[in-house]
Parts: sequence; C-alpha cells; structure tokens
Amino acid sequence: MRYYRLWIYTCNWLLFVSVVGFCVVGCKVLVLDPRRQVVPSLGLAQPSFLYAYLALLCQSGLLQLVGCLGAHRLSERLLNAYWLLIFVLLIGDALLGVFWLFKFERIASELRPLLKQSLARYGTDSQFTVLWDGIQSQHRCCGVQGYHDFAQPNVTDIGKSSIILL
Repeated sequence: MRYYRLWIYTCNWLLFVSVVGFCVVGCKVLVLDPRRQVVPSLGLAQPSFLYAYLALLCQSGLLQLVGCLGAHRLSERLLNAYWLLIFVLLIGDALLGVFWLFKFERIASELRPLLKQSLARYGTDSQFTVLWDGIQSQHRCCGVQGYHDFAQPNVTDIGKSSIILL
C-alpha cells in the first residue's frame, strides 16, 4: 500500500506541475497574444473554453485533494471518486480535443477571407489599426498575403508598419 500512496502522490504532483505549465502557456496564447483579437469567433467565454477553465480548476486542486486524502486515509470511497474524476476528465479532454480539431480546421479555412474583410476597417477603426500595425511589426510582414493587400479599392492607406518594413 505504501507504493500505491507514493504513486498517487507523485501523479498528483506531476499533474499539478503540468496544469500550472499549461495555464502559463494558455495565458500567453489566449490572453497576451494580440493575434487572437483579430479572430472574432475566438472569444474567451465560449463553451469549450468554459469547460477547459472548469477542468483546469478541478485538475489543479480538487483532484489532488481527493487523491491525497484517499491515499492517506486508504479510503476506498475517496479513491473510487478519484479514479472516476480522472476518467471523466480524460473523456472530457478527449472530446474537447476532437472538437478543437474540427474547429481549428474551420477557423483556418475562414481566416484569410475574414482578415481580408477586416482589412477594410484599417485606417477607420483606430483600435483595429493599432492592433494590425502591432501584429505586422511583431511578425515583420504586411497585409494578409503581402503589401499589395493595401492596394484594394476600399483600403485607402497603407499601414505604417508596412512602410517601415518595405
């Protein structure tokens, strides 16, 4: 039984470390990266993200508490709840992965036309203009497919960041 406890403690510690790492990377990608703001269908309050928030919260505290208490007390009920929670989270994470596999394909296929439509707001919408200039400066590129995107009839001004890069 001692090795069983050690195994649960080790798994909980590794799970907690991986959840913290995942949260750091997720925060960097979803909150701090300005490119996410260009895609309007990628809001932080969509149902798949809400599930992810709940799962991360569960994996970063509740799961470890149930597992460690069950291992410490050798409580069969708590250990069964621990394994059930792990199984439910595994199924939920797998379903979420399949969902994002298809959603990513849809976002990727719609992204280029969406960006070209959004480029019409360049120069008129100051918030979008600042966002677009920041993205172009950071990635040393201009336009959706190149600087010629600014030659469209509805775009009257070539971006400051495009001029700097040219």
